[in-house]
Amino acid sequence: MHRGRKLAAPEGMATRPMTDRVRENLFNILAGRIEGAVVLDLFCGSGAIGLEALSRGAHLCHFVDTSPDAIRTVEINAAHLCLGGKVRITKGDALAPGDWLAAPEDKSYTLVFADPPYKLTADRPGRKRLAEMAARLVRLGLVADGATAMLRTQRGTAMDESWPGFELTDERTYGTTTLWLMDYKRVTAKQNTVEGNRKSKIKNQK
Repeated sequence: MHRGRKLAAPEGMATRPMTDRVRENLFNILAGRIEGAVVLDLFCGSGAIGLEALSRGAHLCHFVDTSPDAIRTVEINAAHLCLGGKVRITKGDALAPGDWLAAPEDKSYTLVFADPPYKLTADRPGRKRLAEMAARLVRLGLVADGATAMLRTQRGTAMDESWPGFELTDERTYGTTTLWLMDYKRVTAKQNTVEGNRKSKIKNQK
């Protein structure tokens, strides 16, 4: 359901749609960060998370998924909610370089939602691939300073692969789902130089 409207879901997919209660709690946490946001919804499935952001005042949302069924479903749901003018939908693999690595309107993303299959986050190699995905976004300048990212995993999953430039700020568990919230702080060249000098000084003192 999306504010009283039933959303279509991709057919034949083993999706784990976020429940209304979890989604409501997520957006309560993000209150104040939605208005005017530029959103990236990765592993988007039906698009429910990104569409919720748009309905709450986000400026636009870029939806990415590998499944043609998911892409068609997002198109249907966006049209049903009259949000078609605020969406960009790309069939692509969020874990690999591709056409999806171009922010709409040349804007950096201020909100990043990642809802990968649980099997991807179940082991450390999968979590490392997600961290590499985040690093690629940062390296290409697609993440705005102060942006917030949300990663959804199964309850009990370890967050042992940090996302470069992101600081873990919150962790919420609802039933079998855990939401990890992170904020991004861009590091300038000057800050890199200062940090490098600090580390060199410490090393020389040993």
